[in-house]
Amino acid sequence: MIKRKINIFGTTGSIGQSTLQVFRKNKGAYDFIVFSAFDNVDQLINDCIEFKPQYANIGNEKQFLKLKNALFDTDIILSCGRASLVDLACTKVDWSMSAIVGFSGVEVSLRCAEHSKILALANKEALVCAGKLLLSICKSNNTKLIPVDSEHSAIFQCLEGERRVDLRSITLTASGGPFRNWSLKRIRSATLEDALKHPNWSMGTRITIDSASMFNKSLELIEAMHLFELDFSDVEVIIHPQSIIHSMVNFNDGSTLAQLSLPDMRGSIGYSLNYPNRLNIGMENIDFAKIGSLEFYEPDKNKFRSLELVEKVGRNLDLGVIFNAAKEIALDRFISGEIAFLDMVDLVEKTLAESSLVNRIAHTPQNVSDILEINELTRVIAKKIEF
Repeated sequence: MIKRKINIFGTTGSIGQSTLQVFRKNKGAYDFIVFSAFDNVDQLINDCIEFKPQYANIGNEKQFLKLKNALFDTDIILSCGRASLVDLACTKVDWSMSAIVGFSGVEVSLRCAEHSKILALANKEALVCAGKLLLSICKSNNTKLIPVDSEHSAIFQCLEGERRVDLRSITLTASGGPFRNWSLKRIRSATLEDALKHPNWSMGTRITIDSASMFNKSLELIEAMHLFELDFSDVEVIIHPQSIIHSMVNFNDGSTLAQLSLPDMRGSIGYSLNYPNRLNIGMENIDFAKIGSLEFYEPDKNKFRSLELVEKVGRNLDLGVIFNAAKEIALDRFISGEIAFLDMVDLVEKTLAESSLVNRIAHTPQNVSDILEINELTRVIAKKIEF
């Protein structure tokens, strides 16, 4: 039996760890090529000992000696730093998981799109910041792009076998995060600890806060527009606290198809790995009697202004790289205690209004170096905005 060659970028994060859970059911069928992490060297060491990849990369160079000492008696080729990571993403494999969080995963995703037969994309920023380029690379290299975000995986599944011409719109579901029942007044004083109390999912710090602010859903709107070739008016968001329906597709004949499963990322990961088959990955089916009911609410855009602000990007997708970079700086400043929770959306709004950035986008061809340059310029500006 020929083993499928596998890369996992972002091995130690929540998506990476869920990915390894899927592989544990049948490790012998795969040849693990590249594992990567940024700072969690202890988890990377444990994962390398268990799965024995050919290569391992740690982003934080200060952790390299610990990685080297722990794996000195293995045949794993070790490296550290950004340049080596990008080089490893050029390894030819059958399936790559791109699960590095934030803009750091964009260039890796683009390289994987060139050299992987299947790109399982969990890094939403690759589409938000470089969607046109990513999709062009996938097309040129005959790479199958399968989204791993639960919402986009749901849409992808619902559209299988359907005619795109029959599609009317899509509905992205959102849990609403920890603040879905909070008043705007109460959210004004929300702390970092409050923002990290997600009711449904176990995720990393940055993703959890993005969920609380609904910035994650704003990014997913842009992501959906790229993936499914939709206008902004064709994508809507609805609050669904149970996180059982992951998204819905609405057709011209009034029919709606929805994908349902328990809130567990192994579902969309397993789907991308086994596509077009649906193999047993150890997940239970839904017990509808136990759940009892499913709820839906319109999102309050006064509380979650990111859903309103993203319309500006929806009208010009090239602004995605600015929107994301400003959001990441806003997140950094909130985590550090420099700004309040609701200041994040104000910072992004002010950054989007910077004429120098908008003019730079208008005259920029969408290639990797230009995207990296605009990202850096946006961060410099966003760091200087005062409150």
